[in-house]
Amino acid sequence: MQVPLTVQDHLERADLVYGDRVGIVDETDQPAPPLTDLTYHAVATRSAALAAGLESLGVAQGDRVAIISQNSARLLTLLYGAPASGRVAVPINFRLHPDEVQYIVEHSGATLLLVDPELEESLSAVTAPQKLIIGSETDELLYRYDLQATPWHPDEDATATINYTSGTTARPKGVEMTHRNLWVNAATFGWQAGVSDRDVYLHTLPMFHCNGWGFPYTVAAMGVPQIVLRKVEGPEILRRIDAHGVTLMCGAPAVVAMILEAAADWDGPIPGSGADGRQQVRIVVAGAPPPTRIIERVETELGWEFIQIYGLTETAPLLTMNRSRSEWDDLSPADRAKKLVRAGAPALGVRLRVDEDGELLAQGNVVLKSYWNQPEETAAALEDGWFHTGDGGIIDDESFVRIHDRK
Repeated sequence: MQVPLTVQDHLERADLVYGDRVGIVDETDQPAPPLTDLTYHAVATRSAALAAGLESLGVAQGDRVAIISQNSARLLTLLYGAPASGRVAVPINFRLHPDEVQYIVEHSGATLLLVDPELEESLSAVTAPQKLIIGSETDELLYRYDLQATPWHPDEDATATINYTSGTTARPKGVEMTHRNLWVNAATFGWQAGVSDRDVYLHTLPMFHCNGWGFPYTVAAMGVPQIVLRKVEGPEILRRIDAHGVTLMCGAPAVVAMILEAAADWDGPIPGSGADGRQQVRIVVAGAPPPTRIIERVETELGWEFIQIYGLTETAPLLTMNRSRSEWDDLSPADRAKKLVRAGAPALGVRLRVDEDGELLAQGNVVLKSYWNQPEETAAALEDGWFHTGDGGIIDDESFVRIHDRK
């Protein structure tokens, strides 16, 4: 028997096993009325109501639904509900110029655009077949509890999300992620990061970026409470960790730096250090590798565990992970940091090699289906059956990757 792997699985399990547990604690400081503490049953019910609402608005299965928003419970609900009903979620970077947003809306062919109220004025000129400003009034249109959507026949090879690249050197490309891509990424990421139903997750990472690296799916499957953080600030991160008992978060090196700065002014034990008897925080970091001294300070000053990964939007994103192992337990924090500064070893199911030009190539179930409506770019990226990362690197004798430049 073969059952399709779809993102619907994660929320279904959360509802079935952890339905009475609070699943999402929404950001209270936002222009749209926050969705008060939602149990996983409420999230699943809301996701189904969203599917019915989209259908009532004429958004058919296979259609694209674009959303541009800061982190919010509504954005999370779309990442669950749209793909689970056979539609395609298109989360857009809220920092982009309106012209870039317009390009993405048009290029993706989105039939509906949802806009955060804070961006209403700046994106007033952006058009779409249907455009709604997120809030209580649009909730009545989007979430139809009085209707039942047409069932979707699960297909793991169907596109679940289209995530646009940054477009630093050219127009952004729409990365098609299938349900299988997202499912495998969520499973391997969660397994290797040790996610369990005793965790509490803080959304410091923008949800639009690789669907929050896939963690919304990972943590829902394990019934993990999710704390939504709208604007990333060091002191506020520490306060949320303290208030909610956060144990897991992701971020760029800049986030690590602002946390270390805030910790210097924190009164008392650092939240998440384990000094108060609660579980230690694990912080997953990606981007340009931080200096070894920063990695060392995460352990010595914060008392947290530092985990480094490497990946791209095109790989869902997890390609490698570097997490401290038992063989390193007797090392000093400084020597352990020297080990952790590497991008990491291949994640389960990922194959890596470096070609004759020094470019890192990858194979695996997390590699994109294609670039949306860009067959030539797709063929170039997947030439000879390998995904060309565009990153220069080496693979050392321990099979750990080091990234040294962008080709």
